[in-house]
Amino acid sequence: MLKIFNNLEPFFNDCYRRINVREYARLRKISPPSASQLLKDLKKENLLIKEKERNYIYYAANIKDSLFIDLSRIYWSYIMKRVGIVERLKKEMISQSIILFGSLSKAEAKHNSDLDIAIFTTSKKQIDLSDFEKKLKRKIQVIMFKEMEDVKNKDLLGNILNGHIISGGW
Repeated sequence: MLKIFNNLEPFFNDCYRRINVREYARLRKISPPSASQLLKDLKKENLLIKEKERNYIYYAANIKDSLFIDLSRIYWSYIMKRVGIVERLKKEMISQSIILFGSLSKAEAKHNSDLDIAIFTTSKKQIDLSDFEKKLKRKIQVIMFKEMEDVKNKDLLGNILNGHIISGGW
């Protein structure tokens, strides 16, 4: 995986988490001075925001930055492909489109957020993704439709349309 994804991984997994330098160093298994420099560099790129509380400095994801949102979407696409979800869905569902939507596609993920996937397919087959839920340590919510017009809830349709296309297209 690319270096920037490794460096931002704790923030992709929980976009609202505030992390200090020592905790980041422990998570990434690097020295505190290296962690401090990495966090400063990511802040300089506007991917993180720096917060001061008493004598402590915390870093958090800049969820308003479009680059952070795009990187988050790419990260989750990569993770889904790496663990094999996309391949399984393509193979078993004969799907035209697989779309990541919801909190993970908006860079609003929390540690307990589920993975929301919309699939546009003619198949009515149900698929068990519990093995992937264990690997990702996240619940996976799959919603299937034959076509876009079948989505009756306008808010849900808006969420799906603003989601990230993992496979296929419109």
